[in-house]
Amino acid sequence: MRLSDLLGAEVVDEHGRAVGKVHDVRLEQAGPEQADLGPGLRVEGLIVGRPALGARFGFGRGVQGPWLLRLVFGSLGHDGHDVAWHRIRSIRDRRIRIAGTADDLPTPQPSGD
Repeated sequence: MRLSDLLGAEVVDEHGRAVGKVHDVRLEQAGPEQADLGPGLRVEGLIVGRPALGARFGFGRGVQGPWLLRLVFGSLGHDGHDVAWHRIRSIRDRRIRIAGTADDLPTPQPSGD
């Protein structure tokens, strides 16, 4: 599977209700550094929600920027959900079905970078 298969895919809950689209993925180091390739990585979760301009610029997930941009883009931030990879039940035709409902999904936390 490629990252491009996930980004922009529609996410639905176990009842078929729309949760949103995949905006980003959370990666975790899964192996040691390998020569010129860097560390092995695996997908730990998905950041899912409605389209938001602020989220595209990273506001709400650790991006600081000048105060005026924080004010403007922060208010346009992300009202999405953090979907842990273990909740993914199927991925077919750019549609991802998850276990549970959108109501029991946590909101994304700042990356801390």
